Amino acid sequence: MNLGKIAKSSYSKAVQSIIRKICDQTDVQDSLYEQALRYFIDADKQQEQQMAAEQEAFLFRQRLQQVSGADQAKIEQRLQQAEKSLTSLSQGMEEVRLARLSQLKELCYGILEMVQGADFDETNLLTAKMLGTIQLLSPTEGKQIARSNQQSKHLYKAVLALRLLDRLLLDAQITNSYVLKRYQNNQAREIEVTGGRTYQPFRDDVQIPLLLAALVQDIGQQHPEAQLILRGADQTLDEFRVLDNAERVAMLQTNYKESLKFLTQALGKDKYIGNSKEERSWFERNEQEKLGFMVTLLKNSIKPEQGIGNLLKIPQIYTSVVLSTKQNYSYESLPKVGLVIDKAVEKGMCSKAAADALMQITGVFPQGYGITYIPKDSDRQDLDRYEYAIVTSLYPPHPNVPICRIVTRNLSYQISVMGCTVRVENNLFFPPARKKLEKIKPERLKEILMKLVSNFEERKDMDLIPKCWHPGEYFSYARNQNLWNKAINQNF
Repeated sequence: MNLGKIAKSSYSKAVQSIIRKICDQTDVQDSLYEQALRYFIDADKQQEQQMAAEQEAFLFRQRLQQVSGADQAKIEQRLQQAEKSLTSLSQGMEEVRLARLSQLKELCYGILEMVQGADFDETNLLTAKMLGTIQLLSPTEGKQIARSNQQSKHLYKAVLALRLLDRLLLDAQITNSYVLKRYQNNQAREIEVTGGRTYQPFRDDVQIPLLLAALVQDIGQQHPEAQLILRGADQTLDEFRVLDNAERVAMLQTNYKESLKFLTQALGKDKYIGNSKEERSWFERNEQEKLGFMVTLLKNSIKPEQGIGNLLKIPQIYTSVVLSTKQNYSYESLPKVGLVIDKAVEKGMCSKAAADALMQITGVFPQGYGITYIPKDSDRQDLDRYEYAIVTSLYPPHPNVPICRIVTRNLSYQISVMGCTVRVENNLFFPPARKKLEKIKPERLKEILMKLVSNFEERKDMDLIPKCWHPGEYFSYARNQNLWNKAINQNF
């Protein structure tokens, strides 16, 4: 497979940069999840310092009422020092909180700008590109799968939540008054919200808070109590192991409690900057409602039923399969995500209408998934071979019928300009299609495999009729990373 230079396109680098800003492991510790770990470790200590400073100021006020003369002057001086120290401590904590909130909001605006187009079609194209790139940058074999997926899943889930919101609004399935008010009356106000942006109700009060809530939904796992469950006291346990029931319940409770705490205390409400009393009053009221909306999203996501929490719960379930961190991860099994969501609906974990909406958007084949299919000749007859394609579009005609970009033609790799829709009967993921190739001699199937894999000796034990293929190596070549430009579509 000689496909040019192995490198990342500017877009792939941008996606990877966002992932690292959300969740990373570096000496600098400046990603969102690293900041959360520091916050949880320092929060109790800071609270103790503030309580001590408040107590000291209180005691000096009490003593001031009990003394006179020279002693009174000394106590007044000590009180002023204590109050100054308390003010300095409070201001320092507030500045750190506001900086943390501002940084996260800017990150959310950056994400939104990458997946929000001028219209419905462009928005879905940009979203498919984002989701597909995340999948294609993620390892599907080897020891780094869980770690990589752990870092990527927050962004993936957040983007899915945005698109689910779109679909449910179009289907009139959203009943939340806060969301509907801003969706139906999206009138801008001449007030700066952040980064020089003029306020837009739906974007600033619904989309950005939804992204933010999705990103912090699992941030409570950074709390020391959660880390103790995951890694053990000596940090030697495998954090990706299957937890026993008691550990799982404790983890869920800790994550829920501490994620809410991080949202309300480590982030909280933004601060008004300006001189207008009317604007200040509106801004502070709006910030309170916005924070209330995010709290509702997190609380309702535990058991959403028909509520707004489905915006987080269903993308969370989908992402937990597509970017699984489990030890039994199987790339081949990713399309079973539809069955997992159906099971969640049966158990009452989420709304059927919202689950169906997500399946309408994504289908069961994740963006970036490697499809193996039987092509047809000019007479629409099946050929005696299979070819490779990659899922590249949202809104398939049916959840089981992915829209793809063709990667090989006549068993030869190419810079793809052709798209295709692969029906069940020609998609080797499904038994009926594999059955068609069972009549072909093993020698011919081995010949096909030798032409398609880069190192046949290492992969000679692969299935001769593969359910899928792993496109990570193909995507690692810079010239193959623009899979989302316009293509001529065929049906197979």
